[in-house]
Amino acid sequence: MLKSPNNAPANAMLILAMPEDLCLSYANTLSWRGSGRPAEKLHGLVDILRWSEQSGVVRPAATLPLRRWSRAHQAEAAELFAEAIAMREVVFRIFSAIAVGASVPTKDFVALKGTLANAPARNQLARVRERCGWWVASCAPSVAGILAPVLWSAGDLMLNAPSRPIRRCANEECLWLFIDQSKNSTRRWCDMNSCGNRAKARRHYAKIRGR
Repeated sequence: MLKSPNNAPANAMLILAMPEDLCLSYANTLSWRGSGRPAEKLHGLVDILRWSEQSGVVRPAATLPLRRWSRAHQAEAAELFAEAIAMREVVFRIFSAIAVGASVPTKDFVALKGTLANAPARNQLARVRERCGWWVASCAPSVAGILAPVLWSAGDLMLNAPSRPIRRCANEECLWLFIDQSKNSTRRWCDMNSCGNRAKARRHYAKIRGR
């Protein structure tokens, strides 16, 4: 969470405007999901805090209390990290289902809904140095607290999914999630220079072998 300027409401923190695909970015912190060796970017609570900082919605100074708490309460921090990773997988399954036109698993919908209900309320709009954000109440270390922007993003994106095509990379070893912003909504790959080129190379090789 962001530290509040002097004009902040009492016991409040500031969260700046977030990208609409923030929840997908969080799901993608585990990449190459369909391969035999998925690549994990998060290995502890500090990694989640660092990812939050790099996302642009929080500042490093604002995560210091949670960093101190995690050092002083290592067992609880490990449990909180495990819960945050479990929520990441909930987010992945929800949007993976949406991407392929399948029904969102009821268990995952209930899990997201329940955690989102415990997230800070977005009811006070703020403007700080020409940037907009939300004042939210300070909270104890919890998944709903540290992942609040991710949870908001997930809820908003589920509501907007009909007009914001969500895709899953067509490379079955990749399975990266993204919003299709191509002109004709025909994007299939997370990146044409990686999975797209690999697919082209495989087709070319199969064509040569078939001659």
